[in-house]
Order: sequence, then C-alpha cells, then structure tokens
Amino acid sequence: MVIATDQVEVNRAVLAPDGVLIEPSQIDESTLPNKKSLNVALLGLLSLHLPFPVEAWTAALGRNLPEKLHDANLQSFSIGRAAGKK
Repeated sequence: MVIATDQVEVNRAVLAPDGVLIEPSQIDESTLPNKKSLNVALLGLLSLHLPFPVEAWTAALGRNLPEKLHDANLQSFSIGRAAGKK
C-alpha cells in the first residue's frame, strides 16, 4: 500500500500487482472541515484496507492529535472512509 499525499508521490508510486494506491484525488477536499486534515481523510481510506476496528483508529487519532482539532479530524476520517466505500 502506498499513501500519496500529493500528485508527485502518485506519479512515483510503484505498486505490486495487488497493491493499493491511496491518493488525494479520492477525497473531495471541499467536504473537509479543514484542508490540513486531508492526511486524516487519507487514513480513513487506509482504514478500509487494514484489519483494525474503527474504534482503534479513532482512539489513536485522539491520542496523537491536538484535542482542539479532535472533532475536525474525526469528521475528516469519516469522510475518507465514506469516499472509500463509493
């Protein structure tokens, strides 16, 4: 799996035949509460490909990101998960 945070990384990505590329174009940035939370939305996409419960992801976000941004990050994470289910 490769998580690309910009187009340069997308262009450089080398994947195995069964590899997964997670890229910013998969997220509608206009739906994010803050453009800086794109990386958290990409984690939401990633979470669909790994065998960890959603609660583990959201707990990790809560432990590692500033409390004042907690709601925005949870919203961005949910936006990423929803984008991956389309």
